Amino acid sequence: MEHGYPGGERERRQRILEATERLLRRYGPAKTTVADIAREAEIAVGAVYLEFASKDAIVEELSQGEHRAVMAAMRAAAARDDVPFCDRLRAVFDARARAFLELAGSGAHACDLVHCQSRAVKAAHARFLDEERALLRDLVARGAGAGELDAADAELTARALLRAYASFAPPWLFQGSREEVEAMLSAVHRIVLYGLVGRGPAREPGG
Repeated sequence: MEHGYPGGERERRQRILEATERLLRRYGPAKTTVADIAREAEIAVGAVYLEFASKDAIVEELSQGEHRAVMAAMRAAAARDDVPFCDRLRAVFDARARAFLELAGSGAHACDLVHCQSRAVKAAHARFLDEERALLRDLVARGAGAGELDAADAELTARALLRAYASFAPPWLFQGSREEVEAMLSAVHRIVLYGLVGRGPAREPGG
């Protein structure tokens, strides 16, 4: 059953990850076993354990990869120095929603890689939440420092924004159509984000 690999252990590890990802997208973590993974990867069960201590270790690595892709999209949106900070915050939340929605369309259980009862997925998601909060805190702080955002406490503001946008993250994000999510997200941007815009000095009417 097991084949020789020109790339050695590295290729074997990659085959295991790719096989597991295919199975998880079809069946989810709960219904996927190490034996299933070995069969899908065309290697012996023992070879799986040479690379990973457990199924959870494989699932966590895959979940981290999905979360890293989402975070990369958010960071790219935050790095747009050519747009105002409030618009960058909007772009960050849009990028997050778009990345998660694209994942949802890649398999019946693809969303299980970012939200499910698996301890491995929960661990990966917890790290993502910490990175997400740090990204927003930094963006808010820089926006306030530039005089564009009215936010005296960047940490509190970041946490409040995440609470306000909670329904546009897993699992709630996956409960509506993409069109509905995008429309509601745009409405929330208008209600929530633009209240952060710094007012500046008062101006005379018509000034």
